[in-house]
Amino acid sequence: MGIAMGRELSNSVPHPILVVENLWKRFPGVIAVKGASIKVFEGEIVGLVGENGAGKSTLLKCITGVIRRDSGRVFWLGRAVDFRSPSEALKHGIMYVPQDIALARNLSISDNIFLGMEGKPLLSIKEARRELDIAKQLIKELGSATDPRTRGGEVGTALAQITLIARALHFKAKLIALDEPTSALGPVEVERLLDTMVKLRSRGISMVFVSHKIEEVIRVADRIYVMRDGEIVAEFDRSKFNLNDIIKAMIAREIREFFPKEKVPIGEKILEVKNLSDYYGLVKNASFYVRRGEILGIYGIVGSGRTEMALTLIGYRRKKEGEIYVNGARISIEKPSDAFSHGIAYLPEDWRLALVYLLSIKDNISLPIAQNLKVLDLGITSPINRHVERELASRFVELLRIVPKDPFRRAMQLSGGNRQKVALAKLLATRANVLILDEPTHGIDVGTKVEIRRFMVDLAKEGKAVVLISSELPEVINMSDRILVMREGKIVAEFLREQATEESIVKAAILKEAS
Repeated sequence: MGIAMGRELSNSVPHPILVVENLWKRFPGVIAVKGASIKVFEGEIVGLVGENGAGKSTLLKCITGVIRRDSGRVFWLGRAVDFRSPSEALKHGIMYVPQDIALARNLSISDNIFLGMEGKPLLSIKEARRELDIAKQLIKELGSATDPRTRGGEVGTALAQITLIARALHFKAKLIALDEPTSALGPVEVERLLDTMVKLRSRGISMVFVSHKIEEVIRVADRIYVMRDGEIVAEFDRSKFNLNDIIKAMIAREIREFFPKEKVPIGEKILEVKNLSDYYGLVKNASFYVRRGEILGIYGIVGSGRTEMALTLIGYRRKKEGEIYVNGARISIEKPSDAFSHGIAYLPEDWRLALVYLLSIKDNISLPIAQNLKVLDLGITSPINRHVERELASRFVELLRIVPKDPFRRAMQLSGGNRQKVALAKLLATRANVLILDEPTHGIDVGTKVEIRRFMVDLAKEGKAVVLISSELPEVINMSDRILVMREGKIVAEFLREQATEESIVKAAILKEAS
């Protein structure tokens, strides 16, 4: 049951600048937000956390006019409002920064900042120069020295976020709604963004911070709301922040450990790679092996060559030299289908590439194994056994707790975490013996992270070999039997689980003398 506000806008001090009361939003077959109520005070950061599909982004979009709410009330600065678009919200002082930012590609950063000023005439050279100066000053305040004449199509996620925040400052926004702002950022960019948020708060600007990364929310938030199944189920003040309590509220069940690693009997080598190099100089003489029942962790900072090594191994990138052995026999892999035929499956770092968004959950899962699902037929072509296909999809929907539990639901209609589960189901359905998982828990909620980690252990128990590529150091240390560290395209260190420490791994990853 959601937390009702039960509070009238009055002359009490302090009073909230934003009040949301009993907001509901329904989509076909799903109630995304169920009577949610929140409040935001001036100059505070409010965290909004919950599992994938909990309704966080939908609530934010209803408040900021991206989508229309079905019912409920929103008060802004003491007045009832019903924004019909993000631009209308911005005119009233609320800026929405989406997870997937799309700047106007052919316009400069400066033009993107000033975009939306109605009745703007053609600028004189003097006025255009003044706009550039203003834009330069705004992005400088946000920690960037980028030339504001840079085209929107040439900037990365971090600079795109800075551009939209600069736009909010120019329009004198009093509240900025940030939807998963750190999901596509590296560690340095994350720190810069969190510092920026704290600085904006000191200027009296309020923020709503939606994120799966609870530790980041705890660092900067003044209050945290927890959503579950479309409802606000808990509220925490900063003085009462506790990671375990927040997670328990999110998932409505106890998590005894975040890293459910178990000791599994380790068998013989199933995959061995010798002196693997690519044609682009990003993978250099990489040699490693992984055994049945083993989880092999691979760690390295951005640009270390982790993903490139995996892509070269499966034939997605062109191999310059190197030998690959499966069960002791040398094999040739020239393209991903060759890897698949030898029992090697790969979940890409950008798991969105693993799905066909227009297809259903069922069709995505069965796509790589369609040949195995065909019935015996005397004709030229054999139809797929639809009953077996449905049973397979339904089993994975239950196993991975995919929501909604409808195998006919299109992938494009799912939340990010549930799409990732479908991508994993697609991989598991292949029954491959070597599974290479590239950042399998990136950008998803903590409950789903634990579930995916548990599946990794289950795969090891079945005698499969798991290669875990991850930038989350605690995950690598706590889930792996052995850990390889990469730097500048080379494997520079190896640690057994018992030997591994964060300090030793980081030192190997960044210091040349460590190797």
